[in-house]
Parts: sequence; C-alpha cells; structure tokens
Amino acid sequence: MGKCGLGYGAVWIHEYSNYHGPDFFIEEEVIIAKVSFRTDILGFLNTEDEYAKGNMGAKDILMALKWVRENISYFNGDPNRVMIMGSGIASTAVASMLLSPAAEDLFKRAVIFDGSALSPADFRDSKNKVVKKIYWKLKGRKDKFNKKQLYHILANASYHELVSASHNLYDSSEVRDNQRLINSFSCSVETEAKGAFMYTHPLIQYESKLIKSNVDVIFGYTTLANLYKLQGLASKRELLNYLDYNFQYLLPFEGTPHEYGSIRYIKIRQHIKDFYFLNGTITERSLRRYAKYLSDQVIYPLLRQALLHSKISHSNVYLYRFAYHGSINVGWKTSVPNLNWTGATLGDEICYLFKCKSKTDDYKRHEASNERHFVSKIVRLLANFAKYGNPTPQLSDNILGNLQWNPLKRNKKLQVMNLGRRFRMIDVPEEKRMTFWDQLRKELLQN
Repeated sequence: MGKCGLGYGAVWIHEYSNYHGPDFFIEEEVIIAKVSFRTDILGFLNTEDEYAKGNMGAKDILMALKWVRENISYFNGDPNRVMIMGSGIASTAVASMLLSPAAEDLFKRAVIFDGSALSPADFRDSKNKVVKKIYWKLKGRKDKFNKKQLYHILANASYHELVSASHNLYDSSEVRDNQRLINSFSCSVETEAKGAFMYTHPLIQYESKLIKSNVDVIFGYTTLANLYKLQGLASKRELLNYLDYNFQYLLPFEGTPHEYGSIRYIKIRQHIKDFYFLNGTITERSLRRYAKYLSDQVIYPLLRQALLHSKISHSNVYLYRFAYHGSINVGWKTSVPNLNWTGATLGDEICYLFKCKSKTDDYKRHEASNERHFVSKIVRLLANFAKYGNPTPQLSDNILGNLQWNPLKRNKKLQVMNLGRRFRMIDVPEEKRMTFWDQLRKELLQN
C-alpha cells in the first residue's frame, strides 16, 4: 500500500461508527480505524474533583489514538501520517484536540464535521449546575446539594437510571435565560492540569497564542446544519407565527446573558430579527430564514475557530461547505424528508464518505449516477488529505480533474471549497451573517 511501502491511517470517531463501512477509503488505500467512546453522563460528567474529572469520553479517544500510533504499522500503516475525523458528538472533542497537550503527536491531520471547540453549547467552564440537576433528579426532590450523597447515588444507580436522569435537564426557560443552546454533557475545562484533556478554555488558548499547531486541518459545515431540529416547524409552519411575538434569541458565542425582557434584551432580539427576517417579522414563510439563523449557532463557532486556528497554525487549514443534496443525505432524509429544498444538514456527508448499512439499496441503484461520482470525488479529496496534508496535491487527477483546494490565507478574503453539484472554490456565502455575529459579539463585550 502506498508508494513508500506504508499505507495511510484514518481514525473515524462517531457515536455510531459501527454503522459506517470503510469500503470507499479502502479503494484509496487508506486504513480506517473506527473508534467508539463514552458519551453523555458516562463520558462527560464533571464533578470538578477526583470523582469525575470530566472529558472521559475524549480521553477514551486519546487512548484509542495511542493504540493506533503503537499498532498501525502492524497493518502496514504509517504512525506519522494518522488522520482523525470527528462527526456528531465527537466533532467538539476532535476540535478541542487541536489545542490539547494530551493529544500532541497522536495525529498529523484532522477533519472536523459541523463542530467547534468554541461552541458555547458544547464547551463550558463549569459543570456545577449540571451536577446539581443530576443529584436532584436521581434523588427525586430538590433539597440541599450534598456531594457525598451524590457519589453514593451515582455509584448505586443502574446504567438506565443514569441515562434517563441525564435527559431533559434544562427546560425551555433556562435555555431562554442562558441565551445559548445547552448541551448538558460535553467537553469542559478540568480543575487539575495534570492528566487533563483540557485545563484552559480554548478561546483563552487562541487569544494568548499558547498553542503552536503542526496539524493540517479541514473544517467542514453543512449549509443548514441545524435544520434537522426543525421537524415540527417543517410540518406545521403556522407555529412560526407564534415565534414572531415569542422569539427567544440564541447567541453562538460566549458571554453574560441579559435579563429576559429587559430593555437590552428586547433591543438585541429586534436587532437579530431585523437582520434575519424580512421586515423583522417571522411568518409562515420564514422557515428557511429561521433554519439559517439556527444553523448559524453551528456555523459561526466553526468559522471562528477555523480563522483563529489558521493564525496560530504552522500547517494548512482548509474549509469546505457541504451543499450537495442527493438520495443519501441521511440527516435530511431522516429528519425532514418532505422538505423540497436544496442543501444539507448535520450528518449528510457521512454516507458519501462511509458505506452506510441503511443505504445499501441506494448505493446499488445509483452505481453509475452522479451520486457515485460525488462519492468518488469527496473520498479522493479526504484520502489525499490523509496521505499528503493537501486534498489536491496534483495539478491534474483522473477523478478530480484540475480542481485545486486552497487553504485559508491570512488577511485574504475567506474562501471555501463548495461541495455541491460542482466542486469549486467560492467566497464564503455565509460571510455577511458571520460579520453580523462578529459585530454583535464585540458590541456586547464592550457593554
């Protein structure tokens, strides 16, 4: 395998990785290692002490990467050319590994799908509120918090009791007051540096330039990343009228919440509505605009991290925008199958990269179609990236033609590889929306 005798390794990290076959990458002589890890309360509970330091799921991934590094040569792979790919829950962990000293030298390339270490929903400093909520839910009543009792309850709870208790910890009023989406169990800052996956918030690391990265990175996003969350609105659009007078805004960046209903809150809310919605009003015809607004809770942190990372990195940072709408867009087909739009949502690229068991008939049906050609092109790009750190290392390619994917350049206009019916470099279509959030973030920090 490979011109130098050694093959190339890619580690696929996803909570459902067992459903994804490596067939397409094997054709490109890339070895795939699939990694599972602990998620939710079992993987990311942080009691801020020795009992549960947090980030256990991320540390599972680190252990797997160490195993790959030590053993990939037995599978004819090169330990110095390992690429990690993270999607779903794993995307934040992989994005954080770019900054984690614990992950140093474990991989040479990284691909991050619809995730960011700068997402306020997925990376927070303290987990105290979550720990108290778990305590109250498992105990069955809201009394004085007692850590020793919590440990006893956790130690004696069954798996199903723990998983059940970890769901729906925050109600809609708490999300409203937080003004940010909340993932109860995600990556967090650890209180003790020794053995930590992350002991400083990623934003602090970027701003202080504490990390010098030698990892080549691809950040990728789908055009409507959070559309899958709008199944209810997609089928009952009249509910959008209710949102117009009860719009509770969300911010895709860190900061202190404003009091709900305050003059400042109302001003920010109207500012967001004026930008995203025609005449500042949400109607039954506003679903696509609302989907863009909600998807920017994913896209803005991702683009922000990509830009910040390109400034500290000694290696290349690439950006892609997944816009292809086909029969194996698994996220779209599962969540909003009757929505006759173009575009893509969270998880839609997965079955074009990996052979999904649930799509066997679709692959056979489209063996000679545009779908199969799309698969060949996107897999070739990522296989090239695994091998060379460059998705388009040659001026001409039998599958990609003369396509050239340029990395981000400092002080240059932000460009992205658009993966649609055609593959081409374009100016980032979402840049105006990203500038809006940049300006609002800076304004809120000053006040």
